Amino acid sequence: MQHDTASWLFETALALRVFGPDVVRGCRRLLTAGVRVGITQLTGARTPARATEPDREAP
Repeated sequence: MQHDTASWLFETALALRVFGPDVVRGCRRLLTAGVRVGITQLTGARTPARATEPDREAP
């Protein structure tokens, strides 16, 4: 193994170790946002109507 190859492997492993968690976190946020957009499109971009309870008269 040459010195250049060893240093390249070390730098690549270090970059994955340093930036890997941030990349995973970013991908999760993008997937979560995509799911939210998908759900909104499936429901027709309407917020669910809140059912009102009938007014009860006190005895």
